[in-house]
Amino acid sequence: MGRERSRVRKRRHGCLTGCLTKILLLLGLAALLFVGACVLGFVKNDPQTGKPFLTLENIGLSDVTLPEIDWQGIELPAWAYQVNASGLTVKTLRAGQGEAVLVCSDGYTMLLGAGSGTGALVSAQLLLCGVSHLHAAVAAQSSDAQIGGMKLVMPLMKPDYLLYTDTQVKSSAYNAMLSAAQKQNTQCIAAQAGLTFSLGRATVTVVGPAARHHTEERDDGLSVRIDYGNTSVLVLGGITSSGERELVSSGVNLDVDVLIADGAEDTACLALVETASPSVALLTGKSPANPVRVRLQKAGAQVVTASESGVITVFSDGQSVSVQP
Repeated sequence: MGRERSRVRKRRHGCLTGCLTKILLLLGLAALLFVGACVLGFVKNDPQTGKPFLTLENIGLSDVTLPEIDWQGIELPAWAYQVNASGLTVKTLRAGQGEAVLVCSDGYTMLLGAGSGTGALVSAQLLLCGVSHLHAAVAAQSSDAQIGGMKLVMPLMKPDYLLYTDTQVKSSAYNAMLSAAQKQNTQCIAAQAGLTFSLGRATVTVVGPAARHHTEERDDGLSVRIDYGNTSVLVLGGITSSGERELVSSGVNLDVDVLIADGAEDTACLALVETASPSVALLTGKSPANPVRVRLQKAGAQVVTASESGVITVFSDGQSVSVQP
């Protein structure tokens, strides 16, 4: 009886292993075909949106008769990595355990955070967005989970400027990021509240931290406000409710259309939510706390979470904002 059970378990294990092997082979084949198509020039990126498309230019197909297809009424799925050539695009990317937000303003680009891991995931998404160079990179935090990807983003995207937080806690990722930036002559700036610069027609302002050298290192993080025409976006730098209350008390303008936060239990406190009064809130964390969601919804915000919608995009023409989950 014991031997029979052992044989059944082995058969089940063998079936599972076989299925996983087939799935991995299929994924590998699909990846190989895609890479081959890119190398041969069959796949190109739309210069306006960055969306990849299949092209058969310069290929002799004169003898091939293609079937007639009625495309009317066929709606293609939304492209998650679309970036508008004009106006403001703010996109939350998949970034492992951390956060990465891409900002494109009239062709000028900025990345806030690079998430955890090697940076390959964030770098690949930037390429899918049609981004091959960053005008600015912002390391809002110093932890490996939030800027681990910067060590690859730096040499690949070669940002002109790197804004980082001058914190007491300097992780291995923090030191690797600064070293990579210095090797390629990226101008490094230890940013403080009040720093303002232009990104296309957008105005970017570092609004926090309102104080220096906190007990909780997360509250040393940089929070950034982006103004484009009559619209505005606030990206909290992973700070806690204590750091948020400091921002509110500082008197800085926090009234915005869009609020981007990780949604952890100790974030998006009532004082900040009431002061910011956003119409849209993007929660980037893997498990946003329900009380945070409820607080924002009660304040009248449309809440969109990365855990449910994946990559989230906000578009602005300077007059109004729209969300594409």
